[in-house]
Amino acid sequence: MKRLLKIFHFFVLIACIILQLTFVEHLNIFGINIDLILVAITGIAIFDDIILAIIYGFFAGLFIDLVSGNIIGISALIYAISGFMTGSLVRVRVFKKIINYILIIFLITEINLLLLSGAYYLFGFDISFRELGLDLVINPIFNILAMLLLFPVLRAGRRRKEEIGFIYYKDKI
Repeated sequence: MKRLLKIFHFFVLIACIILQLTFVEHLNIFGINIDLILVAITGIAIFDDIILAIIYGFFAGLFIDLVSGNIIGISALIYAISGFMTGSLVRVRVFKKIINYILIIFLITEINLLLLSGAYYLFGFDISFRELGLDLVINPIFNILAMLLLFPVLRAGRRRKEEIGFIYYKDKI
């Protein structure tokens, strides 16, 4: 069952990548910035495994960089770091409730934006600090809304039993 859950999370991540590239990127025109891939990587780190989140984050970021024409490797590094930080927080057992999930999405989104802007600044790109400040306020809100939709999907297979069929308890009869 654990392997099926990892495969399911992979397909959820692929669906998030497709939605990010086809639909969500066009919402950026209206000032709405949602990072579905970051939310999916965070959810995989919370509900599945830290190593899996790092690997999925690296390859999803590398694919995004190759398709979008950004500096190759920046998003891969940032998504892998985001998966590691989330998994480290979960391993300490600090974050387990919905309020804590909201806080971790907020924290990871802020760190992601600062790392990405800092990397682009180091490579000589123009960075508008006014837009960065606006993004630091608005992006976590939209990522938290995306989390409320995506986390129940990622959590779907966690509470099932390993057995298939009816469970017979002879002690209760």
